[in-house]
Amino acid sequence: MSPWDTAAGCLIVREAGGFVTDYRGRSPAIADAQLLAGNDQLHSRLHKLLVGALK
Repeated sequence: MSPWDTAAGCLIVREAGGFVTDYRGRSPAIADAQLLAGNDQLHSRLHKLLVGALK
């Protein structure tokens, strides 16, 4: 995907009240290939799974 595609997706998720981070929970760079997006409950659960898998 192109950076403008990622930026548009991040904007839509955030405007809808969701969260977008990288796999480590930090604010992502637009060109970052590792993004996690979802609402507060989904994002939290997925982030916990990813942190466990990345160890």
